[in-house]
Amino acid sequence: MDIVSYAEKEPERFRRGDSWKINLFGKNSDVPKPDLQAFRIDLNAHQKLDSHFHIVDQFQVFIAGSGTIGRDTAHMITAHYADHHTGYGPLIAGPQGLSYLTLRPKTDAGLVKLSTPNVRDQLKPTKRRHRVSSPVVTSIEPVLRNRTEVSIETVMEEQPGDDGMCVKVIRLGPSMSIEAPSANGSGGQYLIVMNGALLYEGQSYRSWSLIFVRPDDPAPLLQAGEDGLEVMITQFPAEDEWMKTI
Repeated sequence: MDIVSYAEKEPERFRRGDSWKINLFGKNSDVPKPDLQAFRIDLNAHQKLDSHFHIVDQFQVFIAGSGTIGRDTAHMITAHYADHHTGYGPLIAGPQGLSYLTLRPKTDAGLVKLSTPNVRDQLKPTKRRHRVSSPVVTSIEPVLRNRTEVSIETVMEEQPGDDGMCVKVIRLGPSMSIEAPSANGSGGQYLIVMNGALLYEGQSYRSWSLIFVRPDDPAPLLQAGEDGLEVMITQFPAEDEWMKTI
């Protein structure tokens, strides 16, 4: 299990072309690696990323601004999943920009535009899942502080053949705790602090901090701070033959 504090990484934001980036786990690579890779991207106003694919499974979680991903609106907060070697896009920011987290269980080798000559020669067998969750709204402070029951919502349902892939949201009031759903049988999970604070091993983790839970890790205890806690869980499908080779 790996954990990173967003507050500690945010000062390291840097300019990357027309956009900005904060590396949370790992960094850019020209070759695939078994290491975790997670980062925040802030697209500039009206910036466009052409349709493309990656060679690893990934989630994106849209957290600020506005925009579109293909024909879908990037509602705040929305999770988007795409299998490896599965095209999606274009990704277009609105007039106030668009911010999102990219979450991968392994390090990608860089995007491949669908306009690349002979792009089909680079494709590998995949289920081509490309899905967007229902929008998630975080609680206002007094509502979260006065929550008296734990709430678990499924915002991306596991469908037949999804091999464990789903997205859930857990909401806890002050000082409440619950064991997170097990990652066993999946490709691992990212737990994303959306609101309030997560208390873990004596530290407090606030919005956009991440925990990665591997399939053989014990399920972590989600302990809310005095302001309550809202967490999104993005669970990857069990690794297929391609993902096992990385």
